Amino acid sequence: MKTISELWNIAAVRHAVISIVIILITVVFWLIYRSIKKSYLKKKNIDERTRAASSVRSVIYDTIKVSIFFLLVLTILQINGVNVTSLIAGVGVASAVIGLALQDFLKDIIMGVHIMMDDFYQIGDVVKYEDEEGTIEAFNLRTTKIRSIGSGDLITICNRNVSKVSKSSPDVYIHLPLPYDLKIGDANALLEKVVESIKECEGIAASTFLGTNNFDDSSVDHLIKVVCEKPDMKLGCRRRALAAIRQTLEAEHVDIPYQHVDVHMK
Repeated sequence: MKTISELWNIAAVRHAVISIVIILITVVFWLIYRSIKKSYLKKKNIDERTRAASSVRSVIYDTIKVSIFFLLVLTILQINGVNVTSLIAGVGVASAVIGLALQDFLKDIIMGVHIMMDDFYQIGDVVKYEDEEGTIEAFNLRTTKIRSIGSGDLITICNRNVSKVSKSSPDVYIHLPLPYDLKIGDANALLEKVVESIKECEGIAASTFLGTNNFDDSSVDHLIKVVCEKPDMKLGCRRRALAAIRQTLEAEHVDIPYQHVDVHMK
């Protein structure tokens, strides 16, 4: 019967015992980490607008889990006399090849994490993508889905194109052309009436005359700012504001100028 010291002097036994101890320590560490994570999440109420943060936590959790498992395997192999240097080099080369093949996919993932961590936008926010304005309907680590306000179409964009997305404000700017023969005092009085009529429209929180914007060929261009109650109401608010402007101009017997072409013939 061999004593413990004699068994310990056997390399295979010693390596096996050390490997088992390392595995047990890793398991205990992982159970403690998972218990802390669960207790933390119980204190948080996850709703529709915090689901993005939950996705990030899930990705971090999976990354830590895979990293710990990978390091555990390498440590055990090293203890048992396996040269892991070549294995790590091979993994590095394979990772480089996979990274080149999936660079667009990885860009989407990286930008997805960036969007979620920096709170770039949330579900329900109104954004503008290129020439289309819409509401954020859903997003994950790879894609963002936008519901167009104008057409109702669902637009799906890759997260690597997030630089083309901007948050929309609730403001609408309307250019109002008035004739040159309208005196300044009369024009200002008319614009005050226009602004007041716009304020009475549904969904409009405020309206302001910003001033003269430009001298066009056949009219003086004035700029009016309309503030909607919500950004996703901009299209309807603009239509109602334009209708109020036309009604006010008709009531004041002021015509909207348009370009005239004079043709002289001999």
